[in-house]
Amino acid sequence: MSEENIPFVGLHAHSVAGSIFDGLGYPQEHMDFAYENGMNALALTDHGNMNGLAWQVLHAKKMQAEGKDFKPIFGCEAYFVPSIADWHKDYDRIMLDKKAARAAKKDETSGTTVEDEAASKKAVRNILNRRRHLVLLVQNQKGLNNLFKLISESFLPENFYRFPRLDYDLLKKYNEGIIASSACLGGVYAGCYWENREEGSEAVLEAMRDATRRMVDIFGDRWYGELQWNSIPEQHDLNKYIIQVCEEAGVEMISTADSHYPNQDAWKDRELYKRLGWLGKGRPSWADGGELPVDVDEIGYELYPKNGEQMWESYKKYSEKCGVEYDDQLVRDSLTTTHFIASRLLCLIIQFACRTSLSPLARLLTLPFASSALKGCEPRISTRTTNIQIVSIWNFQLSQTVVSPSIS
Repeated sequence: MSEENIPFVGLHAHSVAGSIFDGLGYPQEHMDFAYENGMNALALTDHGNMNGLAWQVLHAKKMQAEGKDFKPIFGCEAYFVPSIADWHKDYDRIMLDKKAARAAKKDETSGTTVEDEAASKKAVRNILNRRRHLVLLVQNQKGLNNLFKLISESFLPENFYRFPRLDYDLLKKYNEGIIASSACLGGVYAGCYWENREEGSEAVLEAMRDATRRMVDIFGDRWYGELQWNSIPEQHDLNKYIIQVCEEAGVEMISTADSHYPNQDAWKDRELYKRLGWLGKGRPSWADGGELPVDVDEIGYELYPKNGEQMWESYKKYSEKCGVEYDDQLVRDSLTTTHFIASRLLCLIIQFACRTSLSPLARLLTLPFASSALKGCEPRISTRTTNIQIVSIWNFQLSQTVVSPSIS
């Protein structure tokens, strides 16, 4: 089967703007490389937030002015637990044990959340710390509004524990206009795998079938199984389970690059950057030995914004290395489906006036929902306010507004 001219769009990507000590490079660097690499769109799905949205919007407008046809896709890789209400019951029970309570209280709050790959991509013994990843992509203006609401509510005290978290109830409430996928080795399906694999394959499959039923009940045909390609043996175990469950349920699948740095050569910079996030916190298990990898093959994956041909090469390289066979047509379809999804997403380059004749406040008031979202923020806006600050203020104000009981 030919590996040429495979239409593909990266629907899972991280940047330094919102994935601290995990993603490297600002959104505009990722967008520029993706365009130069032959793609016409790229999603940004930082961990638990949409802090990179302002950069996406302004750089997309710049690219548009330069005649570059490129679509920014807004999204988030959210932290997910099945039920926050059940989590609180577990929390209350653990608080009865004084020693466990002290450890739990220590973890209760955090400033900036730093993604711990090792904790995400394995079974977590401490049930209070369990969380899974869930990729959420904006489909239209309603979806953008709903994703703002989801992120805002995930940071409320009753939902936040070490990380901002969502559950099935919140997804039922705010799913309209949002496309979702199962994410990585730290994702929703991966949680079923890590927590049940010692019980055997049928236990894993039953847990994944239950998760599929619940997600399809919420998202319908906007729910996708996500395949990834690397040299981690457990990834291929997970891929096989995802394929089986999705084929049983009639759920479509996508492949993603899960990009974390803006070009092929930045892998070592990212490895160093990850280690900086752990200074003063001890050494994570993935950094045992302390030395930086000699080359990218030692890491076992390449996390830059790949095009369709590069994704196909990764699939072939890593599946052969791990001795796992797949249906080529199924994998190719999972690549081209990303392009189809991207074509369905509205291009939400937020239009606002940049004429110097307008004051910063007047420019800000041209943004969507501005009249309701910006009450009280006028003193923060001066004649020196920049465009990127304007979008950031709008983003923050909207996120505060949508959780208000007075807003439907």
